[in-house]
Amino acid sequence: MFERIVRAIRLDKSLYREVADLPALTSEGALVAVGVALISSLGMLGAGPRALFAYLAQVANSLLFGWILWSLVAYFVGTQFFKGRSNVEEMLRVLGYANAPRLLGVLGFIPCVGWLFSVTGWVLSVIAGVIAIREAMEFETSDAIVTALVSFVLYIIASITIGLVFAGLSLPFHLLTSL
Repeated sequence: MFERIVRAIRLDKSLYREVADLPALTSEGALVAVGVALISSLGMLGAGPRALFAYLAQVANSLLFGWILWSLVAYFVGTQFFKGRSNVEEMLRVLGYANAPRLLGVLGFIPCVGWLFSVTGWVLSVIAGVIAIREAMEFETSDAIVTALVSFVLYIIASITIGLVFAGLSLPFHLLTSL
């Protein structure tokens, strides 16, 4: 598994074809997605008095929207608009591995430059997602780019919406503790 994670971070296209073709790697892809969510969100633990809540919210956001929603939307867009040949389980597998570059986010704690590691991880994850979608759907790179970007934009919208909802829900507790 470690070797496949390294290949995913290196954007090795043969890895995504291999993962797409091996249903036995579904649980491993899920494990990669969960591990990435747990590890890349560690920087949230230094986020002040509500650090644990911020960490758990970030992990949930990463899993629910950054992996599952991205996989579902990519499957829908790829199969319905570009006639891709894949299924939901295959998309979960390959996009689980495509999250691996986000492991760079663990270096987000480094003063002044830590954010660069997080951003680089996200960018590489989107690129890995394009490769993963292309290999799983078996269509052109341009179709994979559109599929990945539409899916990723929906992830961002969902993430912001959830963030605003949680911020709104925490407001009464913040007001009570400031009295």
